[in-house]
Amino acid sequence: MPAPASHRPRARRLTSSSVPPLFAADENRLLLPVSVFAAILEYLPLSDYVACASICRAFRQIIYDDQGWILRLRKMGAWDDSVAAEYAVSEQMRHSARDVIQRDLANVKISMLNVLATVHSFPGYARHEYARVHRLLWPLFRDLTNPMRAQQNTEPKVFRIYRVPELQAASLRALLQFSNGVLDDDADDRRLRLQGIVEIFENAAIAELESAIDAADYEGKAYRYANVLFSLNGGGTAIQAYLQRSRLLLVTASPSTSGCFHADSKTGIIKVDLSPVESYLSQLLTAVLEEDRVTKIVFASNQDLADKTTLLLVERLIEDILGDYCSALVERSHTTGNHDAYLQVVSGLYEALLSFTYKLLLEDPDTEDKELRKSLRPFHLRVHAIVDRVYEQHVDLYLQEELERFREKCNEELDRFERVAHQQEREKETILRNKYREMVAIEGSNGAEKFDFLTSFKKVLLMPVVAIGNSPVMGSSASSRASSSMRDDQSERLSLSHSPNLSATNAQNGKYPMPAAELAVNAAILNSRLESIKTLFSLEVALDLIQAARESIERTALFVMFEGQTGEEAKEQCELIFVSLLESLGFRHIQHGFDRALRHLTEYNPPTITAGSDVADIANDGESEKLKRAENVEPLVTFLELVNVGDLIQQMVDVFYEKELVSRHFVDRTDFLSQAVKEKRKFEQMLDERVALGLNRGIDVLIEQVEYILATEQKPNEFNADHYTVESNGIGGYNITSDAPNGRRFMDSRMGPTIAAVKVTKTISMHTKLLNGSTDKNTLDVFLGEVGLRLYGSIGKHIRKQTVSVDGGAMLLISDLNYYYAFVEKTLRQRPLLDYFAALREISQLYLIDFVSARDIGQVMTEVVQRFAGIVTAEDVLEYVQRRADWPLVKKSVEKTVYGLGLTDCVV
Repeated sequence: MPAPASHRPRARRLTSSSVPPLFAADENRLLLPVSVFAAILEYLPLSDYVACASICRAFRQIIYDDQGWILRLRKMGAWDDSVAAEYAVSEQMRHSARDVIQRDLANVKISMLNVLATVHSFPGYARHEYARVHRLLWPLFRDLTNPMRAQQNTEPKVFRIYRVPELQAASLRALLQFSNGVLDDDADDRRLRLQGIVEIFENAAIAELESAIDAADYEGKAYRYANVLFSLNGGGTAIQAYLQRSRLLLVTASPSTSGCFHADSKTGIIKVDLSPVESYLSQLLTAVLEEDRVTKIVFASNQDLADKTTLLLVERLIEDILGDYCSALVERSHTTGNHDAYLQVVSGLYEALLSFTYKLLLEDPDTEDKELRKSLRPFHLRVHAIVDRVYEQHVDLYLQEELERFREKCNEELDRFERVAHQQEREKETILRNKYREMVAIEGSNGAEKFDFLTSFKKVLLMPVVAIGNSPVMGSSASSRASSSMRDDQSERLSLSHSPNLSATNAQNGKYPMPAAELAVNAAILNSRLESIKTLFSLEVALDLIQAARESIERTALFVMFEGQTGEEAKEQCELIFVSLLESLGFRHIQHGFDRALRHLTEYNPPTITAGSDVADIANDGESEKLKRAENVEPLVTFLELVNVGDLIQQMVDVFYEKELVSRHFVDRTDFLSQAVKEKRKFEQMLDERVALGLNRGIDVLIEQVEYILATEQKPNEFNADHYTVESNGIGGYNITSDAPNGRRFMDSRMGPTIAAVKVTKTISMHTKLLNGSTDKNTLDVFLGEVGLRLYGSIGKHIRKQTVSVDGGAMLLISDLNYYYAFVEKTLRQRPLLDYFAALREISQLYLIDFVSARDIGQVMTEVVQRFAGIVTAEDVLEYVQRRADWPLVKKSVEKTVYGLGLTDCVV
């Protein structure tokens, strides 16, 4: 008869929640801490550990708790703490854990091979999960690790159950995992015996794999035993066995390094040819690709294992073969004695290795398949890291020698440039001095002081004075004859220089004084030096230095990709190369050139240079060429050309800086602590300072040339001529009606500026135009403003030295001043200067008033002072008026009008 329903036994719950709680503590007795009970249980074998649950409630509570079982499962690698945490925090998931376990177990046929994979990491079920694992694996583990098996000589149960190597490997791996969770007293001994059995099995599988690889049985036996080893330990030993038998590593040998170096047939310098390296790496690419195909066949069951094998294969190839080959090449390049060869080898070899890296596993190295390259990108990056690690030993020394060699190149290039320029200057000077010695030998002169430029120049200047010193006619006409005599003498020497016999005759007659010939030679030497200013610094040299810096940075930039300190040092090296470029190009080459140009500008003397240039060339130059030469200020022209070249070089440096450093993120232009940024600012500041100094001195030289032109080209008494002596100036032209009734004189309205005024404006215009495009507008306006202001002063000073007649000279002077005003307005385009030249035009009107209207002169003077207050004063205007040719006639009336009384009216 069945028992009543109320007395039927209930199914035991698959959880530890039914375990009675820890017994209540009695206040009258002390209990041991729970940790003491747990420590006691740790020393018990599993069977005794479970049996202790019936001893007392404390033991039972500890044994039924999850922590001890979770510890065992975790040691086996079967417990997932992240899954357990998810179920612990979710009440709903915790209640559904039982259903999940039952569902999973119902759908899976559990065996020793998959029992560990079916463990559920659910809190409260760890004891039951471990029990299921223990029930399947412990008997086999105990049998396999039985110490008496060697005596019994029986086959282990696990090998009787599984006869195939793949299943045997999987079972051994499961037992190895299970052994980690066994905490019995003899667990360590059992684990050692199990590991010994596994090693025997593993060695047998490795031997089978190696024999299959040697027999090239990749798809059959090799593939099978690679899977066996993968099942046993994840495939690590299979990879090592495969690498040991790899044909690529066993057969590949490094080529000789001698093919990369050959001596130049002409110079004997050792040169580098890395084409053998590229051919060798190309062969390796093909070999690695073929080896990768074999790897994918052997490890076809696991793509990750195949990829790992290929990566390790390439790593061994780079470390053991390519690493030694690279070291041999670098060492060989050191022995050539050619630093450039060493630099080319280190950088070129690394670049070739990088190209080799990013072509690996590509059927077509030049393929444009972006998807394929993207899929291989992680592999290439890992190989790149391997190359960097192997090649890093060569980088430190390379960086030092790269910088030193660049500095040597800069010094060599600048030394060569300076040597060639100095040699050209000496050759030209020697030719001129030899010509002079020939003249001296022909003329029989001893020439005691023939090379003293200043002495001979003083003698030439004094000669006209000595010649006319006893003349009863003195004054401006005498000085005019003296200057014309000097010009005639120079022209005569120029013609005589081509006729030695005639020259000797004239020398004996005293018509060809030797100090003047000496002056011509020395002036020619000085003029040749002025011409050599054009070689003070060179655009070609700048291009060569910048190109050398670019090559150095391109080589060094390859190593910026290194990780860690090496990459940072390479980046700093790029900065140092740029700094060295600025030091050599800027502060040695350009600054030195500007300083020499400034020195020549300071030493420039317009009369000397012009006179010397006409005599020095000793050539049949046309008159127009001589006039052009007289109008040019050669040092200033050359300096302005240097400004243009310097500005172009600065722009080249800016482009180089942006492209090679900033765009590559080697330098941050906003980092004021960066050495490259600081040196670039110093370079720009140096250029600005030299240009400013040169322009300042250039203004002085230009105005000196203007004053020289005014002094030499203005005809004597040109503004003090009546209608009988005035001649056409050849520019605007003017005519005078001499037959007018009652002697009245009329000036033609077509009168134009004098030759002197035209040459002055032409000289200034030519030199100021040289600055267009090479300087910014503000600097150019300041320069032109200063030139115009100084021109105003020179013209005023020149007028105050002239004598102006009312009849003819006044209109000519007014024409000149109108011409100057139009030049300032249309060419210089400096409106602030117009008032100054307008004042000069107004003052020139004073020369038109006839002497019979002397009082009107004083009134106009007062109006001019009032109108141009701040530009001219009454004293200035009075000085201009005093240059009237009839000043003695109008002086009393003018002074009386201006001051209220004449100077002779005072009776005190």
